[in-house]
Amino acid sequence: MRNNKDRAGPSVFRFEAQLVRHPKPAQQGGWGLVNVPKSIGKQLRGMTTVEGTINGHPFRAALEPNSSGSHSLRVNQAMRRGASADPGDKVQFAILGPEPEPKLPADLRVALSTAREAKTLWGDLTRLGRLDWMRWINSAKTPETRARRVRRTVEQLSSGKRRPCCVNFYEFMLHRVGEQ
Repeated sequence: MRNNKDRAGPSVFRFEAQLVRHPKPAQQGGWGLVNVPKSIGKQLRGMTTVEGTINGHPFRAALEPNSSGSHSLRVNQAMRRGASADPGDKVQFAILGPEPEPKLPADLRVALSTAREAKTLWGDLTRLGRLDWMRWINSAKTPETRARRVRRTVEQLSSGKRRPCCVNFYEFMLHRVGEQ
């Protein structure tokens, strides 16, 4: 397994694993299953969508947490055909890891340093959760609005809220896509 961190952007995790038959193949349409090495799984949190290759064949799929403390990847028939792989085969994977953690804006870093509860919750958020807050703060058009959003972020995190209150970015983006 190799983890390339010598370039900007996400890490690339490379590993070899045995493709096993899904425990319930009839219900899963003949899917296979691969267990991701724990050394990679511990760098991921929760279910996450990844892009990568299996024996050079590109795919996009979900990595799901499993009971062994890592993640599993369901390998569907299209992925198996593209990779020329059957259950029992050893297959080569290259998976793009998560994007690097974005740089915390200075004003938010200072504000979090003065609020223990907010800072603790900030550290517990997923990368995507932190990105949501930073997008909301960074979308302010005036310095006054930005300062107000930084204050509000700290207040809401201190009260246990994990997502920005005022903007559902995903709904907003879907609405924008629908306009085009």
